[in-house]
Amino acid sequence: MAKDIEVGGHNDFHAKDYQDPPPAPLIDAEELTKWSFYRAIIAEFIATFLFLYITVLTVIGYKS
Repeated sequence: MAKDIEVGGHNDFHAKDYQDPPPAPLIDAEELTKWSFYRAIIAEFIATFLFLYITVLTVIGYKS
């Protein structure tokens, strides 16, 4: 197809006009002292517990 031809070549190199930020540490000791970290852990636990609880009840209810 004639319209699928690329205008630029594959060897064109353009310098980036921005700087990549440095990588964030995997575990930040300062984060362990914040309430928002523990609030997120509690929310994840409750959501997972409810998901598993509803799933198990659905399977038990479906069998009987």
